[in-house]
Amino acid sequence: MRGLRYFVQVARAGSVSRASTILNVAQPALSRQLMKLEEELGVSLLVRHGRGVRLTRAGSSLLEHANAVLRQVDQIAELVRAPETSFAGHVVLGVPPAAGLLIAPVVVEILRERWPHASITVREGISTSLEEWLLDRRLDLAILYNAPPLDGIVLTPILHERMVVAGPASEVEMSGRSIRWRDLSSLPLILPSLPHSNRRLIEQAAIQRSAHLDVVFEVDSVTMTKAMVKRGLGWTILAHAAVAAEAERGEMTVRVIDRPPLISTVSIGMPMETQSRSQSQELFQVVRGVMIERVAAGVWYGAKVVDDYVR
Repeated sequence: MRGLRYFVQVARAGSVSRASTILNVAQPALSRQLMKLEEELGVSLLVRHGRGVRLTRAGSSLLEHANAVLRQVDQIAELVRAPETSFAGHVVLGVPPAAGLLIAPVVVEILRERWPHASITVREGISTSLEEWLLDRRLDLAILYNAPPLDGIVLTPILHERMVVAGPASEVEMSGRSIRWRDLSSLPLILPSLPHSNRRLIEQAAIQRSAHLDVVFEVDSVTMTKAMVKRGLGWTILAHAAVAAEAERGEMTVRVIDRPPLISTVSIGMPMETQSRSQSQELFQVVRGVMIERVAAGVWYGAKVVDDYVR
């Protein structure tokens, strides 16, 4: 553990001498710990140069996993020391961009009140990144769109969302009208690249409907995609909630996909080994409750709770 902590600090500082100052550890002792770690692993982790150090490929891989390991070790210590009535560990939530804006502030506010001694981290990413982080146990819980089965992860569908086609404001007179799959072929589309969860869903549906998609650009960022659509570079297919604000301001055109509709499933994913823990169950219930409340309040446009959804 000491070797890992020292390695992480050196990697962050980019220099053994700077890390030595931060850690208040003599530089020779720090160097010895790093050499011992490299000997134990049988790989070179750092390349020394005149201005400091840089990570090797093995070092980059270790840094990614070391952060997760050290976080888990710290969490164990906090759990042991914490009163039984209050969770005082560390929680990491993973959220997609649009859904994160809708629920993350409310979730954090509730958790801060319930667990005043806990530390909370919120990580934003596209669903494929969130799936990877969840599998690597870098997240305690993630909100996922159209997630495939994941090894060791329990997926609980919470909401269904209707997907819409969003275009530039110059087509605003078309807003509110539905669009059929056969008409999508006439639109230049800006979609995320595979294996993005939305792209998987769209491609599978298009194949089933024998629809041709004219993808002119592949962009994985929702924010960047919307910016390109606003400039008239193409159309995109997103969950209604992701473009509702722009549609209300008249910045984008929104058309509902019809005959049949394109439905996106929003699930909560959690590691199987943590699901039975009381704090994990409480975390799940808080996130699920906020998601359902956002739908009931009309804030999560185009979404329905799974149990209430009628195709």
